[in-house]
Amino acid sequence: MDKREAITASNLGPVVSLLAWIMVASVLIAVGIKFTLSSVILRRWITEDIALALATVFSIGFSVSISLAVPNGIGRHQTTLSSDQLKSLQKAVYSASILLVLVSSCAQASILIFLYEITPRLSHQRLIYSVAGFTALFFIPSFFVAVFPCRPPDVWEVLGSQCIDQSFFWRTFAGVNLVIESALILLPAFMVWPMTMDRRRKSIVITGFAARLAVMGAFAAQFYEAQSLETQLLDKTFDTWRYHVTTVFVQGLSIITVCIPYIRNLLLGMESGMIQTGHFRLPDRHGLEPEIPLRLNSLNNTGAKIA
Repeated sequence: MDKREAITASNLGPVVSLLAWIMVASVLIAVGIKFTLSSVILRRWITEDIALALATVFSIGFSVSISLAVPNGIGRHQTTLSSDQLKSLQKAVYSASILLVLVSSCAQASILIFLYEITPRLSHQRLIYSVAGFTALFFIPSFFVAVFPCRPPDVWEVLGSQCIDQSFFWRTFAGVNLVIESALILLPAFMVWPMTMDRRRKSIVITGFAARLAVMGAFAAQFYEAQSLETQLLDKTFDTWRYHVTTVFVQGLSIITVCIPYIRNLLLGMESGMIQTGHFRLPDRHGLEPEIPLRLNSLNNTGAKIA
């Protein structure tokens, strides 16, 4: 693990480790609130919680892996590292890469499951199936490439010459995920905006899902840094530290933004003896709730409303 090394011009790896554990803490807080809503207030867990729980476990594993890579050479000049350090570094980065793919896919699956469960409309469900199918088709080859980036048996030797073009793969990964994240933002807007509710309430619901614009920003940064590596790989262990920072934000924000719609409703719905935030109540998918719920019900077969 990171031994609290000083951050210097020739040792920038601790920045990656520090941000990774800050992101882990943020993820655990957000997911904890989300699970509180499901298990205490709603008195049950819901289907997408399984995918979110898996994403959280993978996120913790990612942070452990990236933290193990830091004292072994991330952000330090390759000429200063021993062969044992380089070996440990490559294994840690290899593990983190696999977990990054898993975190991103599980977080996206959680949102798609949620959207599918709250809509009764066949047209919406078909759109969700289409996005889910595209996401699954992209996940399979991405996971395979992340697991086998180099020629066996040393598939973890990512600094070697017998590997795929890492920069190209991660540019592709970030670019396609930008498309998927765009769909995950547009789908809720498409589902909610035609509903019979005032624009303010529509905007509040849509804004919760639009928080995934932060994930798009992280993927855009990952794409940029992966592209920059093509011209900066004279010192592979030192030049990649900024790229690893972007992956930390990609995996962390992917999970946190899944929880934001629930956290927003929790904060709006909480009441105390001193402060009353309003009449907003938390959604219950099996009952009628006023104000800002998240379930769509058909209305006289002619339209739909938020119920």
